[in-house]
Amino acid sequence: MSNSSRCTIRESFISTIKTVTLENELLRIRILISKGADIFEFIYKPLDMDILLKTNNGLDVFEHRNLTEQRLKSYSELFTGGWQDCLPHRARYLDLDITQDTGGIAATVPWDYEIEQDTADCASIRCYVQLPDVPLLVEKIFKVKQGDSRLYVQQRIHNKGTAAVQYTWTQHAAFGGQFLDERVYIEFPDCIAFHARQYDSAYKNELSRFEEPINRITLPDGTLRNIQEVLPRAANEQIFTVLTHIQEPWVKLISRDKKVGVQLRWELDAFPFIRYWSNNVEDMYTIGIEPSNDAFANFDHSLEHGTYRELQPDQAYATEYSCEIFETYIR
Repeated sequence: MSNSSRCTIRESFISTIKTVTLENELLRIRILISKGADIFEFIYKPLDMDILLKTNNGLDVFEHRNLTEQRLKSYSELFTGGWQDCLPHRARYLDLDITQDTGGIAATVPWDYEIEQDTADCASIRCYVQLPDVPLLVEKIFKVKQGDSRLYVQQRIHNKGTAAVQYTWTQHAAFGGQFLDERVYIEFPDCIAFHARQYDSAYKNELSRFEEPINRITLPDGTLRNIQEVLPRAANEQIFTVLTHIQEPWVKLISRDKKVGVQLRWELDAFPFIRYWSNNVEDMYTIGIEPSNDAFANFDHSLEHGTYRELQPDQAYATEYSCEIFETYIR
């Protein structure tokens, strides 16, 4: 077996950030160990193509920031692109509220890691962190296999505290890079778009008044938009909506020109919703596909409708998800 076809694990630094790269003959996945265990690069090697967004910030923004001593305020501070684990996105623990402004704690702190498997057939690492503020111990196993163009992730959350934690949880995956352009289209399972930011609890039993088909959602200026289509760069439009009534947990982004697609898969029990957002401005061209357990923009609304998870003391929850690159011949 040639060295180029075996699975490998490599540790390195970018600026002050410790990274671990998992690699096989098809994929090169770089994980930011000392910044949230973010998936920073997801490169399909046959095309030398990164499928994830990179912002202009770059990792040099962390050169003078020791996250052990001064963690980020939220997952979006000094946003560099890639894929963050927004856990908890919002939460309530005792008298503490985690809000949008302080959410995504898992992505704001350094993690630790150890090698799980390092063979020609499989490369996997276990990343883990005890979160500050909320007593959640989080473990993630990232794995690649020989000849397989899929990243496998297993995740476990354990409440180590003395009281229940109520939380919402979102996988903040931002696609872009060399992959994204207006020739990409998006396949969703059957679903409905829900305008979470327009929701008014006075109509809590009439959610349908905030719902629309995904191929003609109404933007604030009255424009109708099909979110299966990707607008060109510099279209100067931003969209946010939540996809509900999902029966199958997957999304595909397919490039007509590059003849490749990206597929996210997860467990519906963990993430029954998709938070969709897009930016088509010059300095941030991206599509966000975010499996989530929450359909609302306000945590009180989430509690009201039960779109959150609760872990009792010493209770744990585990799930798994994956991201795959596949070839396609669709025009």
